[in-house]
Amino acid sequence: MAVLDDVKLLLDIPESDADLDNKLNLIIKNAERQVLSYLPSGLDNVPNELEYIVCELSVTRFNRLGNEGMSSYSQEGESITYGDDIAPYLSAIQAWNNMQKNNTRGVVRFL
Repeated sequence: MAVLDDVKLLLDIPESDADLDNKLNLIIKNAERQVLSYLPSGLDNVPNELEYIVCELSVTRFNRLGNEGMSSYSQEGESITYGDDIAPYLSAIQAWNNMQKNNTRGVVRFL
């Protein structure tokens, strides 16, 4: 799976390290479902053009493990605020949806 390899690369996890593969595959599967929920129904897979979003969401989600449900975190001068993970990518998803609508062709019927 190419997305798994990309996620491991971004997280500095060696490809040969299979200890986290099950957890990463679950995170990737959930990220794919999240992206698919914004796409037209009937699609079973995230299009290649949008796979980078799955990769980025997976890395973000992995980095938040242990901090589920938190909106912010502060300790000894360090402050972290969590936002909506998919929000930065909604415009790209909408652009892809619009491109697909514009590429569809009508049906001509002769009577």
